[in-house]
Amino acid sequence: MMRMVVKRHYYSFANAASELGFALAAFACGLFNAPVWLTALAAISMLAYWTVTRNSVLNRLRGATWATVMTFGFVVIISIQAGCYWLGLVAAGLI
Repeated sequence: MMRMVVKRHYYSFANAASELGFALAAFACGLFNAPVWLTALAAISMLAYWTVTRNSVLNRLRGATWATVMTFGFVVIISIQAGCYWLGLVAAGLI
C-alpha cells in the first residue's frame, strides 16, 4: 500500500508581516483622522485575508467548531483593528 504524504507550507513570517501591515493601516487611519469607512475597509480586508490564509485549517472544521473558531477569530481581529485605530487617534491628540 502506497501512502501519499502532502507537505504543508505555512508562511508564518509572511502572514505575521501582512497582519502587522493591516494593524498599521488601522493605526495610520486613526493617526491621520481618516474617515471611519476607510478604517472599516482595512478591518474587512483583514478579515478576508485571515479567512483566506486559514482556509486549509478552517475547511477541516465542521459545524459548531467552525462557527466558534470563525466567531472568535473575527472578534479578535475587529478588536485589534479598533484598538489600533483608537491608539492612532490618541497618538494624534484627537482624543
